[in-house]
Amino acid sequence: MDEWTQEEMMMFLSTISEALLYSCFALLMGSFIFSLIPTDLKPAILVSKKFKLIALAGIAVFSFMPILNLMVYLLEEYTFLYVLKSLLLTFEIGKAWIVTVILTIILGFFIYLFDNRNTPIYYIIGILLLFGIVAAMSWTTHSHAVYGIQGLITHFIHFSTVIVWVGILIIVAWFSKNKENWIPFLNWFHVTALFCFAIIMVTGLSLMKYSMNISEYPNSWLQPYGQSLLIKHLLILPLIGYAFINGFLMKRKLGKKEKLDPRPWTKLESIIVLAIFAATGAMSQQEPPHNNASFSKDTFLQAYGILPSGQGSLVPLTVDIVANFKGISLGILAVAFLVISIYSFTKKMPPLFSFIMSILLVVCALLALSYSVVAY
Repeated sequence: MDEWTQEEMMMFLSTISEALLYSCFALLMGSFIFSLIPTDLKPAILVSKKFKLIALAGIAVFSFMPILNLMVYLLEEYTFLYVLKSLLLTFEIGKAWIVTVILTIILGFFIYLFDNRNTPIYYIIGILLLFGIVAAMSWTTHSHAVYGIQGLITHFIHFSTVIVWVGILIIVAWFSKNKENWIPFLNWFHVTALFCFAIIMVTGLSLMKYSMNISEYPNSWLQPYGQSLLIKHLLILPLIGYAFINGFLMKRKLGKKEKLDPRPWTKLESIIVLAIFAATGAMSQQEPPHNNASFSKDTFLQAYGILPSGQGSLVPLTVDIVANFKGISLGILAVAFLVISIYSFTKKMPPLFSFIMSILLVVCALLALSYSVVAY
């Protein structure tokens, strides 16, 4: 196997850092929200002050990665101090990062001084400061660069809604100390999750339209951005399955007083979310697919024949989805794995078995598309 180039290594590190960045945001948002929830509507939650400060530091560190990418490129021609000064003081991404660092320092002092207070106003202020950091980061997005304030607001709403929903999920999955009050928790979280999911779908489609013509979505699969987006969308399938398990089936079983610990199943859902974060991180490192005219190198999915190759093409390529026996069979198999994943919960099988079924679901769905797409 060929050694990674510097560009590929930076892209990999940037993808991981983006996923960790989103996780840090979600963890802090979830911890603040749970601090506002009455004790009889949630299980016992414990997120230490130290862990919150580490997550906050992670926001400052991981949000620097796009600047580091530019620095690596510019250092080939300019000195370190000149590049750093220019990026931080003249580039929008650098200015936004300075604002991010200032707000994280303020929030850090706030957490250090007031984290043990039980007054709701302190946690509301923490949430507002976190939203301020989200706004600073939204300023540097592709949607804002192309569509101005409309793109900024859309990205802000989308990302804020994601970290509210996922933040609650991560905290209850990994930081709950017992399963007490789980039904009261599900009563309000189920409604919150549905509301958030609806907003995420609407704003997500808007952001997608900012990057491409939705009718040409299959054409984007020939480019790295489109492939990351496709994987992200396929990962939503098991996420919906686990949302059904944790939001509906779990509540029904607990209502029947069955002895069941819901935390392992919420952890599976959170792991799928982290995978979606990674796919989103990969997208952020790619140029949105404005056309499919030129290709210098096949991606991993194309190199292994999973998606058609566009390498060397000098004209725009079109992707059509053509029904065939292999594609339909794999599609049916993907649906079967989704059903088995959910059914395994009703039969009290280990969560790991359900997780494996979810992975096979995504793989089969991807292969079903692989056998059904034709590029010409």
